[in-house]
Amino acid sequence: MTPRDRFFVLLSGWLFFASQANLILLLASLHPSIFMLQLSFTAESFWHIIEQWGTPGVAIYRAHFVFDNIHPFIYGVFGYLMVAKTPLFAGMPPVVHRTALLTLPIAGLCDLLENAAHNYLLALPHGTDSPIIPLSAVCSSIKWGLATAFALAFIVRLAQWQWVRHKSTVRDR
Repeated sequence: MTPRDRFFVLLSGWLFFASQANLILLLASLHPSIFMLQLSFTAESFWHIIEQWGTPGVAIYRAHFVFDNIHPFIYGVFGYLMVAKTPLFAGMPPVVHRTALLTLPIAGLCDLLENAAHNYLLALPHGTDSPIIPLSAVCSSIKWGLATAFALAFIVRLAQWQWVRHKSTVRDR
């Protein structure tokens, strides 16, 4: 990995963690959690959560979109660079490597679609039943599934990489 690649991987990682921490802090006061809203497949559950948040909670949620519409680009770039520029994902079969490259960018696209859906829904009269609600929940489910798959792949690849390095260090002694 070149020093330039290392810089961009580290920068994108730092931006991802800072952005994620910012969103967590912004939304921490919402109860039920944002995950409950994101995974609401019915109008009844979606609007029930909005009611529980009340006007202050909805204001917090609306305000978070300023950051959450940038966040998918940040984590999409971070995931892409982790796969493309680090030795962590080297040596994988080509189809697996391409899949890993696209995992977080596709998750980011789903996140942006979910954000657009929620902004649209919040502009509707309270309680409106819309097919956008389950569509948004599907986008969110795909996003979280892909993010979880990437995190697990990252952990597995990191453990494998460390194991290989450890074995070569022990062998060289």
